[in-house]
Amino acid sequence: MDPPPPPPSRLLTADERKWLHDKYERLSEEEGNLAASRTSYFSAIAAVLVTGLVVATADLIGDPFLMVLFASFFAGFGILISTVWAVLFHRTTDAQNLWREAALRLESSAPPIDTSLPAPITLRSGRLISVDLTQPYHAHLERFSSKNHITWQDRVSPTTLTEVMPMALLAIWSVAFVVIWVWYLVLR
Repeated sequence: MDPPPPPPSRLLTADERKWLHDKYERLSEEEGNLAASRTSYFSAIAAVLVTGLVVATADLIGDPFLMVLFASFFAGFGILISTVWAVLFHRTTDAQNLWREAALRLESSAPPIDTSLPAPITLRSGRLISVDLTQPYHAHLERFSSKNHITWQDRVSPTTLTEVMPMALLAIWSVAFVVIWVWYLVLR
């Protein structure tokens, strides 16, 4: 079955542009909240797994087979949780980027509000920039542009930084799994 033909194009009114821009902002904010809650949830699970591994190792150090069995359980579950976390977080941040890009494209074609509201904004570096307050995503791009001499901390994307966490834990759990079995089978 073929998809229906696209509706005829027309220009959006100022109210429609404003509504659409607000909708993109809300969708982006919802994805951001979802990413934050998922990070908190999975971080708590990871902390419990690490604690369980430490306690199991301390309690079962005298019985190598049981220690390896419990360590394998915790490492396997850690690998599973970290993989799910990485995939869900990637999908959530990808959706958030989609909505931000949509709002930015809408601002590029025409601002959501017909008027312009320029304002001087002082960055933490002390640099004064002028932004249009009716175009928040353009203001965001202007703030982080390289010409404004932002600090290296501002150039680090929190999304990318947070996405590293589940991947790092996945690597750590995988190494723990291999190390415990190498210890048990070869070095013990």
